[in-house]
Amino acid sequence: MRALWGLVLGLLLVAGSARGTGYPLPRGERPVSWQAAATVGEWSTEGEGLALTRPRASRNFFIVEQAAAPSASFVRARIQNVARADLAILFRTKVRATAPVFSLTGYGFYVDGRRETVGFVRNDGTRSDDSGVRVQVRGLKKVAELEVALYLAGPAFAAHVYDARTKEELASLAWSDPAFSEGSLGVYAHREQPAEVKVTLSVPEPPPPEGAARDGLVTEWTVRVARATPLEAEVRRRLRRIGREKDADVYATNELGLHLLRASLSTGYEATPGVAYRYKDATFEARLARARTASPRDAFVDGIKDPELIERALRALAARAPQRARVIEVGRTHEDRPILGLVIGEALDDRSRPAVLLCGAHHANELVTPEPPLDAARWMLEHAREPRVARWLRSFHVVFVPLVNVDGSHRFWHVSDSDGRTNQRRDEQAVELGLTEYGVDLNRNYPFQWGNVDDRFNSGDPRSPFFRGPSAGSEPEVQAMMKLGESWRFVAMVSYHAAASRLLVPYTVEGARQPRPSAAWAVAPEMIKAIPEEKGKKRYEAVRNLYPVGGTDQDWFHASFGTLAYLVELPFTTPGPRKPLEEMVEAARPFWQVLMDRFLDGPSLTVQVPGSFREEGPVTVAIEEISWPNGERFTAHPDSGVFHTYLTEAGSYTVHATSTSGRTVSRTVEVGAGRALVTLEEAGAGAQ
Repeated sequence: MRALWGLVLGLLLVAGSARGTGYPLPRGERPVSWQAAATVGEWSTEGEGLALTRPRASRNFFIVEQAAAPSASFVRARIQNVARADLAILFRTKVRATAPVFSLTGYGFYVDGRRETVGFVRNDGTRSDDSGVRVQVRGLKKVAELEVALYLAGPAFAAHVYDARTKEELASLAWSDPAFSEGSLGVYAHREQPAEVKVTLSVPEPPPPEGAARDGLVTEWTVRVARATPLEAEVRRRLRRIGREKDADVYATNELGLHLLRASLSTGYEATPGVAYRYKDATFEARLARARTASPRDAFVDGIKDPELIERALRALAARAPQRARVIEVGRTHEDRPILGLVIGEALDDRSRPAVLLCGAHHANELVTPEPPLDAARWMLEHAREPRVARWLRSFHVVFVPLVNVDGSHRFWHVSDSDGRTNQRRDEQAVELGLTEYGVDLNRNYPFQWGNVDDRFNSGDPRSPFFRGPSAGSEPEVQAMMKLGESWRFVAMVSYHAAASRLLVPYTVEGARQPRPSAAWAVAPEMIKAIPEEKGKKRYEAVRNLYPVGGTDQDWFHASFGTLAYLVELPFTTPGPRKPLEEMVEAARPFWQVLMDRFLDGPSLTVQVPGSFREEGPVTVAIEEISWPNGERFTAHPDSGVFHTYLTEAGSYTVHATSTSGRTVSRTVEVGAGRALVTLEEAGAGAQ
């Protein structure tokens, strides 16, 4: 498949041709901001394009500030009016000395439209040297607009040159030189180049704020090469065998390796972006085999898990304690996979008890996030006889949903680790755009304040890894979690993400006003305090958000049921020698343990509404001393007529219950230490 290197470029160019000289950047790229660190000649910018308007020397250049365009592994350039271009795209460039005398070091990829030649050049401070790596492109003068994709891998460089309008590949070159390892971007132009020649550069997005996904340029590829296909030594040296299939050998390689393979072979191979994570986890195959051959109760294996291992772990826990543990199907995914949960407690059909939710992997590429819910479930069952845990089991129902985004996890583990943040929704728009990576960020799709934030991390663009979906609550995975919430009315929850060592406290979306007083903010310091402090490791910190974000699960649960809904950003996404999984999971246990102790130790409140009110429909419960300023309205559980809530402090509270027809009953109660129970009777004191 020779066109795979140009797949994203092709999609880009199809969309760009309709806009003339402009083009939409694919996921993970941004245009270079033309902030000058040094210049020779007078340059002008129009939109995202740069042009030399008045030369001052034979070698005119514009070097971009390092902060505006740091060293990158990938650079994309667009050049207009190619026939008159005599320029070079500079990379890893540094300016030495001061005005009026400058010297440059670094590399360039030059385009000489008059001579119809492209190639690499090196600047060593005193002169520019043609590397000898060049090619003549016949017909280059007739190309109205040129696209150059530069891939930089250590000392090696690869360049692909395309006609931006027709998408035809015109040339590809590779060079290797370790002389200069870093520097900024820039543009060189000869004095004879006219102002009509314009250049646009784009580079990968900088890392997003701590804790956000690192979606961007694909740095590894999976290559399937037909059996018995001869490979050149240089090509083979850059391929790493990761598997064998019936008719092909499977390799992993980087951009340069793919470039060399592509230059060597015209047929006999297939390349896809990313590498299935199962090939990167050296223990996975053995752990999977062990789980498959174990008895049902022993199929829980340690380590990070794909969907099959997670399902086997849940069923193993249920098999160990059938009287107090039950596997449930929360819903089905876009690709019709089951979203599974585990319920632990006593009298599992009694919905009058307070319920707690622990969930993980809304973003399936955050590999460690299913582990804390699984660990919590196993830990509770293994310590069931201890007085503290026995009290939890008598009092609570705890629901564990370790893997919300099952389709994303399957793709990440078994297809490509370039995907996995989103679910696998491929709607008509994704098909129309020809996207190879698609889906909705599930933690942007919940209805509360959906679409109220519009930026890179909250996008309405289906090409974005932060795509919030076509409408609020559009995704079956989100609908399943909402249905679960309606069924259980959780008093508390923890949703696990990675990686920032933060405890996010609702409301996390900008513009939503906090309840007064806020039990979530009152309890958060207790949770942080319980986390053991480890020398040399970052402490957890309670914050509102990492960056503005709307449509999250924690905000929806908080607004819908008054749930003390927290989002824990774990310290890392993938375990390793310096990031032990067990230590991280054990250190995070106090988050959910404190929530359960705090509700039972109080101050907290359980309200029982009149049965006659429930016969009319939903019964609204309000506490006079707590203000919810966003129009929140909470109702008692429709089956049990019970409403549970945390309180910030002991004191006097007036509780109101209102039926669907408008009948109201109220009662004032003194709440001290512990959990208070208020039973509202229609004919009791305070009835209105």
